[in-house]
Amino acid sequence: MAKRWVGGLAGFVVVLILVGCGSQGATGQVESLSPGEMKETLQDSDNVYILVTDASEEEKRYEYIKVVEENIEEINVKEINAQNQKILDGDMDLNEIGLEGSELFQSLSYYEGGQLQNRISLKTQKYQTLEDRDQAIQKFINETSS
Repeated sequence: MAKRWVGGLAGFVVVLILVGCGSQGATGQVESLSPGEMKETLQDSDNVYILVTDASEEEKRYEYIKVVEENIEEINVKEINAQNQKILDGDMDLNEIGLEGSELFQSLSYYEGGQLQNRISLKTQKYQTLEDRDQAIQKFINETSS
């Protein structure tokens, strides 16, 4: 009896792992870049989504990354932390990278040919509920990816 129970539990765990892998395989991802890598990406890419965080606390930064990852399907997003040491030391400026405009921090932006086309704020105070923010992100992705 105990062997069947353990075997059934092991089978269930395998199914959970496979389902988890399958659902992640179709989703986009957020890739964190250094200031230099971000500058190259903006210069070399026709279309790019960029998440700009400015969290000195890694937990807050990952919170924004997770929100974006949960709401994108097949789109890859590049992330830069404005608290990066090169930026803080003044070795590189966000304008120098090509990132500029109002409400830059905690935002998801769409760039075409290195030029800002559209931006959405991810700050929770901009939305009545977290669901409203998720819907706004999905609408933003749908509008800019078509």
